[in-house]
Amino acid sequence: MPTIEVRFASGARTDCVIEAGALQRIPKLCAEAGLGGTAGFVCDARVLTLHRDAVSALAALGEPISRPVSEARKTLEEVDAICEALAARNLGRDGYVVALGGGVLTDLAGLAAALYLRGVPWVSVPSTLLAQVDAGLGGKTGANLRAGKNLVGAFHQPRLVICDPLLLSTLPARERWSGLSEVVKCALLEGGELLDRCERDLEAAAGGDAQALAPLIEGAVRLKARIVAADEREGGQRAFLNLGHTVGHALEAATGYAHFTHGEAVALGLRGMLELCDSMPDRERARSLVARLRIAVGRELDGGQRAAALQAMTRDKKVRRGAVRFVLLERIGAPVVREVAPEDCNRALSAAVA
Repeated sequence: MPTIEVRFASGARTDCVIEAGALQRIPKLCAEAGLGGTAGFVCDARVLTLHRDAVSALAALGEPISRPVSEARKTLEEVDAICEALAARNLGRDGYVVALGGGVLTDLAGLAAALYLRGVPWVSVPSTLLAQVDAGLGGKTGANLRAGKNLVGAFHQPRLVICDPLLLSTLPARERWSGLSEVVKCALLEGGELLDRCERDLEAAAGGDAQALAPLIEGAVRLKARIVAADEREGGQRAFLNLGHTVGHALEAATGYAHFTHGEAVALGLRGMLELCDSMPDRERARSLVARLRIAVGRELDGGQRAAALQAMTRDKKVRRGAVRFVLLERIGAPVVREVAPEDCNRALSAAVA
C-alpha cells in the first residue's frame, strides 16, 4: 500500500506508511526520514509481550521503555515518568522518540516528546486498529484530567506514522470493533467508496479478514490526512473528526474510563449524534450502519453517572461561551458544527444509552 504524505501549513510533514511488516523496518524508515541520534523507544507493555520477537529485532532503537498503559493511567504522572526515562537515556535534541502502542500510549509519548527539551521529533507506531485510523495521525497528543478526557495536551506532529496491519492479528474482537467505530465515523463523514466498503465488509473486518481491513484503514487514514493537512490546529474543518465524540467523551469520563473502550463510547456517541439530525434525509442508512457496531458491555447509566456525563459535556473542549457545540450531519458526507441546547444534550445522551 502507498505511503501517504501529509504537509502542514506550519512546515511540518508526516509520512504515513501503511505496510505489512513495516514494524521490522522502523530503524530504516527513521533513517530515511532523517532521524538520528539516540532513540527513546517507548512501548506499551502489552505489545512488548504479544510481539516480543518482532520488538527484539529492533535492537537499533535501544532497550524498550516499557509502560503499563490504560485509559485510567492516561495522566500527567505517566507523561512525567516517560520524560524521566528519556532523560535517563541521555536523549538529546538530536534524538527522537518512537511510540509503539495503542492510542493511549501514542498520545502520552507524543506529549512527552512535545515537552521534553521543549520538543523532540517523534514517530508514531500505532498497534491497534483504533490508533491506526485515529490517534496515530494528526499530532494531537494529550492526557486526561479528573474533569475530563484530553483536557491537557499539545499539537506535535509525528515525523512518521507507521501502520503495520500484522500488528492487528493479536487484537481481541472487542478491540477490532472499537477501531471499526472510528472507521464508521470516517465513512459517515466521507460517504462514497468508504461508506460502501463499510456496509459490505464490516463484519468481515471485525473478524480479522486482512483483505477487508486494509482498504478500510487506508480510506480512514486518507480522510484524516486530508482534513488535518488543511486544518492542523482544529480551527475549522478538523472539528468534523469529533463526530460522535461529544457524547462519547462524556460517557468515558462519567464511567471513570473503565467501562467503555474509546471506540465503544464513540459508537454510542454516533447514536446520540444521529438523534439530533432531525432533517437528515439519509439518517436511517446511517443508523443502520451504526447499529451494526457491537458494544461488549451494558449501556445503562445510574443517576450519578448520567449527571456526570451531562456535566462532562459542558466541560468538553468544544464548548464555546457556555454553548455545547456538536458535530452533526446534514446528510452523509456533509458534516456541520452547531450549538446545542441543554435539553438536546440530554436527548442525545438518552439515545446513546437506551
